[in-house]
Amino acid sequence: MNVELIAILMAIVAAAIALGTAMLASIRGVRHEVRDLRGEMKAMETGLRGEIGGLRGDMDTLDSSLRGELKATESRLRGEMQAGFKELTSRVLNIGDRLSKVEGIIEGVFWGARNQHADKPGEGAA
Repeated sequence: MNVELIAILMAIVAAAIALGTAMLASIRGVRHEVRDLRGEMKAMETGLRGEIGGLRGDMDTLDSSLRGELKATESRLRGEMQAGFKELTSRVLNIGDRLSKVEGIIEGVFWGARNQHADKPGEGAA
């Protein structure tokens, strides 16, 4: 073999070894960066879980206060409705009493078939 050919082969082998070493170093660096990023992500996840727990507590508090307000409003509205129904009932009864008085007066003024004596016994209004 030629000395020049051996020198070229040795240069190729040396270059391959250098490139392999550089690749291993860069892969190690990437692995370290990935490990650090995973640690940061776990820390962020833990922080987010804490914040979510706090938000859930806040939402539960708001939910219970809203439910209390809705129950108070519902009971107030029920009271107002019952009072309104009582007033409406009393007004309707009052109108019914007045109407029966007017009917009595009208029947007294106009003699109808109900007020006349039956021509035959056993006939007439019940």
